[in-house]
Amino acid sequence: MSSTSKAVVKRGFTLVEVLVVISIVGLLAALLLPAVQMAREAARRIQCSNNMKQMGLALHNYHDSHRRLPVSVGPWADGRPTRQRSGKGWIASILPQLEQPALYEQLGIGFSGDFFSGQGMFDTRIRATIQKLPNVLHCPSDPLSEALSTKQPEFLGIPVAVTNYQGVIGDIQLGAERSTHVGSLPDVHNLAGCNGLFFRLSYQNPQRFAMITDGLSQTYMVGECVPEHNSRSMAYYANGDWASCHAQPNYFPKPASPDTWENVQSFRSRHPGGVQFVNADGSVRFVSQMIAHGAYRGQSTKAGNEIIPSDE
Repeated sequence: MSSTSKAVVKRGFTLVEVLVVISIVGLLAALLLPAVQMAREAARRIQCSNNMKQMGLALHNYHDSHRRLPVSVGPWADGRPTRQRSGKGWIASILPQLEQPALYEQLGIGFSGDFFSGQGMFDTRIRATIQKLPNVLHCPSDPLSEALSTKQPEFLGIPVAVTNYQGVIGDIQLGAERSTHVGSLPDVHNLAGCNGLFFRLSYQNPQRFAMITDGLSQTYMVGECVPEHNSRSMAYYANGDWASCHAQPNYFPKPASPDTWENVQSFRSRHPGGVQFVNADGSVRFVSQMIAHGAYRGQSTKAGNEIIPSDE
């Protein structure tokens, strides 16, 4: 038989070889997936940091114009007698500085009047407006926060926008002995003597940067929130725009208990390992969830004269 008439033998892959290749591909995919997820989270955290930097800049611009920080007007007759009970939160005031002048104007109806008489932020004419949330008030690592909430205590059944960013009231032990955490006492969250910068009656005691004797770079101003775990997170409302540093950062109770405000009205994020804060100087800092509790509480107060270790 001539060489040209010889049969051509084709060799394929054995079952073992195919299984080995599949195993290698699966292993490579398993190694690659966490890296991709980490890269995506890093990008989301950077975007969140940029949002918070914009908020810090907006707060400084507001302070430059008004000689004080924006205030919240709680709807209850707490503290000194007053006719201001609109329920307006401080975040609404900086919307123009966040390049949201139209939204600010639309909310304007809710800036005066008595909340529990159907005016102020409870006015039915702004129901559609309080559902609007600019991207700058939302952390991309927490997609659930983009959904409207119908579980905010004074707005039960009414869909409203919630935010991932809240002002720092200080380290007040909310609910006093009812809280599982340790913080400053007495609990004055419903009064005007809080040791932080944002609280629901801050209109009775407007805060200024000059009051921060601990140093602007050593004082938290705004931190992250996860509305799913804190039912008091309404973006433009005076009882949804603040939280306390009495709980360790990233405190996630199991099971979730968003209505136990004395425990969960604190700071947490969807970022692994910690929470981002805007300092009073406008800088943004990532705070480890393993930070010493004393150092964490110390940086939440404006004039506590605490000595903060340089490595915290």
